[in-house]
Amino acid sequence: MQKEINKIVFVDDDKIQHMINKKNIIKIKPDLELVFFDDPFSALNWLEIETADLLLLDINMPEMSGWEFLELLNQKNIKIDVNMLSSSMDPEDLAKSKEFDLVKGFLIKPLGIDIIEDLLK
Repeated sequence: MQKEINKIVFVDDDKIQHMINKKNIIKIKPDLELVFFDDPFSALNWLEIETADLLLLDINMPEMSGWEFLELLNQKNIKIDVNMLSSSMDPEDLAKSKEFDLVKGFLIKPLGIDIIEDLLK
């Protein structure tokens, strides 16, 4: 049985994606707590002291890649279910995501209503 998702953290440098995701998620589950970061370093600092049920992590960010972020989560022993976010279905990225125990899924941006509904089930 999958645990209920009450708080989702987004780490993505694209603020427009944040707005789209927030709008779509609120339509489906208005009481869900959403935390958005466009800076991966701030997100890491937050995750060291806060908890969430799910992390949606962009792969391509200017300050740090999603892969580097995952390595830092492992180094800091931060345990959270992660879904990688990408704007393309690169087979290499999909394969690389399987190398990380924290990664539970791989999603293509933008997140549609159907994808969000599946994610929240």
